[in-house]
Amino acid sequence: MKRTRALSLTALVAGTALVLSSCGGSVGGNSAATPATTAPSVAATSSSSEASSGAMSSDSSAAPTSSAASDSLADTINIGYEQATGGYNCNTAATNSVYCAYVDNVTQGAFVHVQPDGSIKPDTEFGTYEKTSDDPLTVKYTFADKAVWSDGTPIDYDDALLAWAAYSGTHPGGKDADGNATDLFQAASTNGWAQVKMPEGKAGDKSFTMVFTDPYADWEVLGAGFMPAHIAAKGAGLSTDGDGAALVAAIQNNDTATITKIADFWNTGWDYEVDLPKLPDTAILPSSGPYKVQNGSNGNLTLVKNDKWWGTPAKTNTLVFKLVSDQEWVQAMANGEIDSFDPSNVTGDIVDQLKAKPDAISYKVGEGYTFSHIDFDTSPEGKLANPKIRQAFMKCVPRQELVDKFAKPVFDGAQILNLREFLPAQGNYKDILSQVPSATLYDKVDIAGAKALLTEAGVTQPYDIRFIRSGKSSLRGDQVQVIKASCDQAGFNIIDQPDDDVFTTLTTRGTWDVAVFGWSGSGLVASGQSIYVTGGSQNFGGYSDPIVDAAWDKVVRTVDRTKAEELKVPMEEQLWANPYNLTLYANPGLVAFSSKLSGAVYNPTQAGVTWNAYEWTKTK
Repeated sequence: MKRTRALSLTALVAGTALVLSSCGGSVGGNSAATPATTAPSVAATSSSSEASSGAMSSDSSAAPTSSAASDSLADTINIGYEQATGGYNCNTAATNSVYCAYVDNVTQGAFVHVQPDGSIKPDTEFGTYEKTSDDPLTVKYTFADKAVWSDGTPIDYDDALLAWAAYSGTHPGGKDADGNATDLFQAASTNGWAQVKMPEGKAGDKSFTMVFTDPYADWEVLGAGFMPAHIAAKGAGLSTDGDGAALVAAIQNNDTATITKIADFWNTGWDYEVDLPKLPDTAILPSSGPYKVQNGSNGNLTLVKNDKWWGTPAKTNTLVFKLVSDQEWVQAMANGEIDSFDPSNVTGDIVDQLKAKPDAISYKVGEGYTFSHIDFDTSPEGKLANPKIRQAFMKCVPRQELVDKFAKPVFDGAQILNLREFLPAQGNYKDILSQVPSATLYDKVDIAGAKALLTEAGVTQPYDIRFIRSGKSSLRGDQVQVIKASCDQAGFNIIDQPDDDVFTTLTTRGTWDVAVFGWSGSGLVASGQSIYVTGGSQNFGGYSDPIVDAAWDKVVRTVDRTKAEELKVPMEEQLWANPYNLTLYANPGLVAFSSKLSGAVYNPTQAGVTWNAYEWTKTK
């Protein structure tokens, strides 16, 4: 998966995001934050340095506050990132990644934003919302009167209706290879939106109302993920006159032929070429946040202040996202080439390098919301459809060795992760773990047991396993070699397959057997649903289990968070009994800032390092 944090509002909409490494670690509103939740939502990552909202050990202070006069401030802040964003629409299954969310945080507005403590803060500059009924759950949203896209087009009902069409899963698009129904819109997730009726309103309205068919635990975060409907309409060959009346009519009348054209553009029309060699016409990339896209090339992306932004202006004129190798970013920051970095691949060596540069760099490290895991292709066309083969593989993976080599050098408190919806940084982790008896069955390597299970499965040994991982993460490559050294003794033949486009490969079952990457959490209750349920948009391996499906069906309809967490216990047990994946550890999180940077605050949730970048300043 990709390193994304489903709640960046990409994250909020998608529920989870991808990360490729293994160690690691929104526009501000005026309303008070609501209480933080306890269950994580997830986003995928490929490294192990994703962060969590757990207690952080501060090896260096957070980015310092500056009192320098404005004439001493720099005009540009450079934000390093490991992988170029895949597109402007971060909410598709192909683009939903942390790297896309970094940009989305400052270019796309939303009704709420995730705070560092995991709480949800309304953004009253973007608009307001009010729950008007509990039965049925009903929420009225109102875009700010002055809210416009950066090309001057009003943000209104057609944008909200397009969001519903894209995320609701209500437009059948046939069947996938496993016979599961697909949707015309290839959204990263339909979590929550699948329980929303078509929003009430008409073209040009600043307000719209969402009525839920069932209660939804995380209803408050659905006011996000809005893409410019007028651009999608143009891309589909529709008129944009009358405040998007043609697009509104097509969706309200369920005009499948026209909706198909709209969906085709929504799915790929905002995509960038791989590694971002150049941008498409910026006219199709209007912003609803404090920054807008100006240009991009060679993986780098330049944003400038949005002159049509109606809210509090950004403090720095230009943000440049610079592509930086995970092997070179510390030196790049020390040289002044970048001013912030949220690495997915953190090692003890990196921490030592940072300690040696206290005058140039400040950083924080601790246990995070992201967790590393190994996913299985359990589909009929995959080589791990038989649970015995999965169990054999799990018995030979040296999880404690992986923790000791790749997590503990960064955070000494790192441990084997034995749950999927709960992390060690959360206060109820140990209590939930005590209720899941199968969770510790694979803590220790059992070569003999693995061999016996392979024999029972009746497969020819050595049994080839195609192990995909990010080709851009040396840490993931090292991890695969550690696993190979153990599992090859158990009757497997681990074939390392580095892949520079892991996320695309993951969507094609039968082309891989196991994959190592990370999910980045948000603190929400229901965001993990699309990862585990049958036919889920983030269920890359085609896993299906009726007990798991039934548990999720209850969880997402339970507004009481404590009760929802209790309902996850039998699901956690079943995910071991009929293995979905093999969890490794909660990734140590680290974020670093130039000592010249002010206003930056570490956010271990899926929102990521740029969650408040519009408030950053830098001294010259």
